[in-house]
Amino acid sequence: MTHQDFNHLERTAKKLIDDGNVVDAIKIYLFMSDGDPSLDAGYLGERLGICYEQLGDLHAAKYWYGRAVEENPEVRLEAAQAYERLSNVGMDHLV
Repeated sequence: MTHQDFNHLERTAKKLIDDGNVVDAIKIYLFMSDGDPSLDAGYLGERLGICYEQLGDLHAAKYWYGRAVEENPEVRLEAAQAYERLSNVGMDHLV
């Protein structure tokens, strides 16, 4: 994916979020992250965390925030704060 493609997809995803279409924004971010183990230095993981949190899927949000921090802990400070904020999200109520 070229830098231009990345920017176009990012603008499209942000517009979808602004328009309330978070589910399709997630599809774009997942497409962008496919084959990129670093999640573009954690940026895409952070964006996915934000989207899932907006949808109320706190388990998925916590996972993606954690992946963002894993890939770039010095830069993904907002993701680290969000991960900490969701630290009480667990599995006890499911098992």
